[in-house]
Amino acid sequence: MPNLPHTIHPGHVNFVTDAQLEKTVAGPMLQQVIDGLTIQPDEAVASAEPGRTDIIFEGSFDEVNEHFLANEWSEGLPVVPPTLEKVEQFLRFTDRKADEVLGTALPANREATVWNVAVNGVMSGCRPEYMPVLVAITEAMMDKEFGVEHLGHTPATETQIILSGKIIKDLKFNCLQAALRPGFQANTSVGRFWRMYLRNVCGFIPHGTDKGCYGGNFRIVLAENEDAAQEMGWPTHGEEEGYAFGQNMVTVTSCTEMTQAIEVGDPVAEQILKNIEARMADNNMFIQFFFRGMVTRPLVVITPAILKVLTDQGWTKDKVRRHFYENAKLRVSRLSGMILNRFYRGINEKCWPEQLGTSMDVNRDIQMVSKPEDFMIVVSGDPDRDHAMIGSGNGYIGFPVTRAISLPSDWDALLAEKNGRA
Repeated sequence: MPNLPHTIHPGHVNFVTDAQLEKTVAGPMLQQVIDGLTIQPDEAVASAEPGRTDIIFEGSFDEVNEHFLANEWSEGLPVVPPTLEKVEQFLRFTDRKADEVLGTALPANREATVWNVAVNGVMSGCRPEYMPVLVAITEAMMDKEFGVEHLGHTPATETQIILSGKIIKDLKFNCLQAALRPGFQANTSVGRFWRMYLRNVCGFIPHGTDKGCYGGNFRIVLAENEDAAQEMGWPTHGEEEGYAFGQNMVTVTSCTEMTQAIEVGDPVAEQILKNIEARMADNNMFIQFFFRGMVTRPLVVITPAILKVLTDQGWTKDKVRRHFYENAKLRVSRLSGMILNRFYRGINEKCWPEQLGTSMDVNRDIQMVSKPEDFMIVVSGDPDRDHAMIGSGNGYIGFPVTRAISLPSDWDALLAEKNGRA
C-alpha cells in the first residue's frame, strides 16, 4: 500500500524529552493524522509482475547482472542468470509441483512457490541438488511461528540456518574447521539464498521495507557434526527436534547477535561452562525481549574438543543446559536507557518472576532464559579448538522453526548422475 497515509515523528523518540515528545504529538503529528483521515491520497498503481515463464530480459552475463541490479533483484554480488533451463534443472531435484504454494511471503504478500525457490536458488549460485534443502528452508521461513514479517526491524535480525542429517555428507556441507566461514559452496550459497529470497520474494529492500540500522550479511549455514555428537553419547540437535539420527532436517532461528567465546578450554569441565556463561553475560543475549515476557532461545555452538572434555567428565546435554540456566546471569546495573526501562516494566508486569525476581534493585544478578530447554546446543567447528559461538535470538522475531527435508524418490540416482557416477 504505497499510498497509505502515515504520521512521522521528526527524529528518534529516544533523543527527545517526554515534554518535547508530547508537544510534537499534540502539534504537527496530530495534524498529519487529521490530513491522513480527511485528504484522499493519489491512487496507487500496482506494478504487474511477470508470469512464471516469461522472458523478462535477454543479454550477456554482464548485461543481465546490470539489469538485475538496477531493479534491486540482487544485493550487489554477481547473480547466475535464472534461465528456464537452469530452473528446470533445480526442479528435477524435488517431487513437489513447480506451482505449489509454500506460504504467503510477508511483507510483500507474494506467494512462496517451489518455482520461485528454484529461481532464487539459481541466482544465489546454488547447485540443483541443493533444492530439497532450499524448499525446507522456505517452508520454515513461511511458518507463522517464525514471523518472517518482523525481519525488517531496526536491529536487523539475521537468521542462522542449522542443518542436520545424512544430507550434510551427500552435499558436502562443511561442519569442521571454518564451519561458519565462506569458502564451501553448499554452506555459502544456501546462506546467500536466504537473503536473496527475503529480498526478491518477501520484499525486504534496504531503504524500503528493510529498516535495519546497520544490518549484516547472510549467515553461512551451520552444519551439525552428528558423528562427533553420537560418538560421545550426546543427542544431536536433529534428535532433540524429534527426528531420527541422520534424518535430514533444517532449523531456522534468529541470531541478532553472534558472539565468540574464545579459548574457553580448561581441564575442569565445569570451568569451561563458566567461561562460556561469562561470555553470555557480556553478550546479554538480547535480554530485552525476555523482559517483555517472551521466551528466547539462545544458540550455543561448541566444538568436538569441548564436547569431549564435558562427556569424559560425565556432563550430559541436559546437565549442561541446567548449568547454563542456573549460572548464566546478568548484572542489571550494566543495562541503561530503554533496555533498563524495559526491565522495570517487566518487573511491574510480573514477567518471569522466578528468573527476574520482583525487585527494582539493579545491583543484583538475574537469569537470562525461562528454562534450561531454551538453550539450543549444536556441535560444529574445528575439532581441535576450544572456542564457542553464542547466538542471541530475540523473542517472537525469528523464533526457531524446524522442517524435515523431503528428498525426491530418485534422489540416489539423481545424485549419482550429478556426480558423474554410473
